[in-house]
Amino acid sequence: MTAPMMNPPTADLRARRRLNHRKLRISLLVIDHGDDVDKLLAAAAGQPFDIHVCADAAEALLHVGRLCPDVVLLGPCGGRLDPIEFLTIVRADDPQQPIVVGADSGRSEFTSRASDAGASAVVPRPYRVRELLALINSLAPVPNQVDLRPMVLDLGRLRVDGAVPQMWLDGHQIELPHMEFLLLRFFAERPGELVTRQELLDAVWGRGVTVRSNTLNVHMMRLRKRLCYDEQDPQWIKVIRGVGYQFKVPPKAPAVGQEFAQ
Repeated sequence: MTAPMMNPPTADLRARRRLNHRKLRISLLVIDHGDDVDKLLAAAAGQPFDIHVCADAAEALLHVGRLCPDVVLLGPCGGRLDPIEFLTIVRADDPQQPIVVGADSGRSEFTSRASDAGASAVVPRPYRVRELLALINSLAPVPNQVDLRPMVLDLGRLRVDGAVPQMWLDGHQIELPHMEFLLLRFFAERPGELVTRQELLDAVWGRGVTVRSNTLNVHMMRLRKRLCYDEQDPQWIKVIRGVGYQFKVPPKAPAVGQEFAQ
């Protein structure tokens, strides 16, 4: 099968352009389609990425030559060229081009073929956007690596801001004191996991920092009240005796205490 050839500039020139073009944003070419791309674009809003999307691998070859992207994200795509053929052509032309391949679950053969064809990394689809953006940042040419903004954590009923100490509970915005915000972020990043008391202390106050025995208890009590009106039924944060805590988002919204909703 005859595939469209990549346009100039040459691989060496593209590499020099990527390394010499000192900027504060990362150019990402996404070759994929569907809900995964929509979620990626929504999650990356506000991040220092210039994202170009193309659903056709043959057409994407032309974009690689024209855009000289810092990183390529290659997922399932249609057209006259399949993803492995695209990867083989680009890798032969530019061995240094970072290419991340997205593989659906259960496709171990495809994952193996992508690795053999020269993928810089193979990641699972649906994409875990936060981990994916961090990986893309690490693969970008060193001058183009950027500081990623903390991302909003969206757990359905609960959304936690990435940087500003606030949350949205059932659509209602609630401001948080700094320490409670750090505790909530820690929990929201690990829904369903068991975390120890020491892990919380280390994450929020820092390793080796001496904290009074009841300090964590006080902050946990106040955070529970913000999340659940009936403190005798702490659905959100449960104490697992002898282990630590477990955070879950309950299916039914409890009432929020008015003194904390302001």
